[in-house]
Parts: sequence; C-alpha cells; structure tokens
Amino acid sequence: MSGNDDEKFQTDFKIEAESYRIFSHFTLKNVFLKSINVAMKKSVLILFVLLSTQIFNAQKSSSLEIEAPGLKVDTIFLSFPPAARNTHLLHNYQFTVDDSKKISEQGDIKLAFKGSANIKTKFDYPQPVTISYYDATKNAGMQSKIFFIEAGNLKLSVKDDNLNFEILSTSPTNIEYDRLNSILKSFDSQLKPYESNDSENIEKKELELQKYIRKHPKSYVALWEMINDFSRYGYHPMYADNLKLFDQTVKKSFTYTEFSKLLKLEADNIFPKINLDNKNHLFKTTFKNYKLTLIDYWATSCKPCIEDMPKLVELYSQYKNQGVNFISVADEYTPERMSKATEILKKNNITSETYFDKNKEFPKKLNASGYPLQILVDSEGNIVKRTYGELDQIKEFMKSYLSN
Repeated sequence: MSGNDDEKFQTDFKIEAESYRIFSHFTLKNVFLKSINVAMKKSVLILFVLLSTQIFNAQKSSSLEIEAPGLKVDTIFLSFPPAARNTHLLHNYQFTVDDSKKISEQGDIKLAFKGSANIKTKFDYPQPVTISYYDATKNAGMQSKIFFIEAGNLKLSVKDDNLNFEILSTSPTNIEYDRLNSILKSFDSQLKPYESNDSENIEKKELELQKYIRKHPKSYVALWEMINDFSRYGYHPMYADNLKLFDQTVKKSFTYTEFSKLLKLEADNIFPKINLDNKNHLFKTTFKNYKLTLIDYWATSCKPCIEDMPKLVELYSQYKNQGVNFISVADEYTPERMSKATEILKKNNITSETYFDKNKEFPKKLNASGYPLQILVDSEGNIVKRTYGELDQIKEFMKSYLSN
C-alpha cells in the first residue's frame, strides 16, 4: 500500500527498531506484594499501575527530557506512530520547545537537536509518540518504538542510531503499555500489518482486549491499542462493541470521539454520494445497471498504483461483458497532476470511466487513506469488498460473486 502524498517523512518509514526495553521500578511494588498471595499478584499489580496512572496524570508540571549524546543528527521529530486509515488525525499534541516547528494540525514537531532536549508537554490524557530523524547524506531515516507521554516528567535515554531507548523516570502508562503488549503478543503474532487478515484472528485479539477493557474501562492504553489494530489490520465490527465498554471519562476525549467517526465511515456499507468536481458524481444510480462496479482510487505519486494498471486492464477485458463496470478515480486536482494522470492512463491502455477527486470526497466520506484502494459496489449501491492493492483478492471475489 502507498500512503497519501504526505509531506511528513516519517509516515514513509516502516522501520521498527529490533530491540526495545523499558526500565521502570516502583519501590512500593515489593512492599505491596510481600504479604499477598502469589495467585493475586497479577491483578494487584495492574490495579496498582492504573491507580498510579491516575495520580501521575494529576500532576501539573509536565515535560519530556531526551538524552542522546551519541546521536549525530541536528534535527529530530516528535510525531505520531506509523498510521493508516487516517488514524494520525486522532492525535492532539501540545509540545513547547525553542527552535521547533509545528508540522501538522495534530501538533507533532520538528526541533533542533544537540544531544539533548527538554520539551514542555501538556496532555489531557496519555498519547503515543515516536522519535524520528532523517539523514539526508544517507537518504534514510529511523523511527523509534512507541512510548507514551502523559502528565508528569518523562526522561528518555536514547542508546543508539536505531533509537532504542530506556525510560529512566517513573511512567505508569508506559508500564501498562508494556504489560498489555505482553498479554496480546501471541495474538499479534498471528496478524500481518497492512495486509488482509483472517477476520477470526482479528476477533480473537479483540476478544482478549475486551476482557482487559472490562477490567480497566479507564485505560487509554487499551483505546490506543484498538486504534493501532484498526490502522494495521483494518476494520472489524468488534471495535464498535469494545468502544462501548470504556468509562465516560475516556468517551469524552477527543480521540475517542474522532475514532468513533472513522469507524462509522468504514462500517457503513452503503456507498455515499460523492461529488467529484461539482459536475461529476458517484451515487446509487451509478451502480444500478451493473452486477458489480470496481472503483480504483489512485494517485500519480503512487508507484504500486501504476504497476497494477496492467492487471486492471486484464480484469477489465475479462469481466466487462459480464456485467462489471470499471471506474478510475485519481486523487488529483491541479491541472499539471491531472494532465499527468491522463498520460499515465493512456500509456497503460485504461479505457474505462475516469474521474478526478477534486473535492477530496473519498477521504472525507469513505476514509480513503492510501492507494491503491479498490472498492467493489453491487447494483444496490452496497460496498461488498474493499482492499488496498490486493487485486488477486478482488479477482477471486468477483469470480465467486458472479458465479452465484
């Protein structure tokens, strides 16, 4: 999958550091557990961490201190983790530091770096963050593993150019995050990020996460885990079920509210009315004369989109006389880009209907967040299949659907 044409370099990186360790210690933990039955230790520790998180988040002075004397770069980025399906829009950062520049509405920043940085933070609730950099001499970059920023003072020691780090201060949310990862590790091992996954494997993980949310309905870590699953593994109906289990405090948050909206966009199976350019539209009547309509959403900057065009031509030749309509929608609106798109289509022998999403309706109404996106719609205007660049799956689905 190729992401939207984004100026922020970090969304282009799929690099994850090989090793990641968080060192944290509660001196009270041993005192608490000495007199407690071994069988009760797990539940007591989780309760202790969650209570500590609430106390920790009540502190007024908040900061992030980064120590990385061996990191030979002059600029770093504090930004959201790798994100698909527009989940980057769910972050709301407030960083304050000299020699920095805000690089998106979400509040992620680019800042000058000379071995250390002290950043003032103001978060209403815990949010996941990554550190990243770009080395122009190598035309390469690196992005750290996720860590959480919360109310309080967090100190990070970056160990190497791969951005492996240690958390040197007490951080209840990061302790909880590490613990939840351990619980869910076996479920994640059965899933492949940014690819089609067996719905049953996603459901197994969400059922385990559901157990956790029932015990800890105030857990922002659990909310962000679900958002990460949606980003990496795609939509599943259980997300909506699990959202209902959170405490009202979580439900009032910006992240919860906006995530609910994203889920609704993908849960709705009716293809919405799309106003492409105030002249051309896609809506229910567009599909009524065909058994299926395949919409290919792409961009001129998307190399996989262009590489897949011969396969689309092959599908078109095979199914155009079997009641299947083909529509190409390019995410372009400038005359130069539209002209380039027309040239690409002509060069690749695309002769189906072609349009341009000049009003950016696909992201707004279909949560289209990357390319190539293929959407199959039946004669009633129902979305029956949706994939990112997996034309083999589209072909198998069409074959099965038309044979029934």
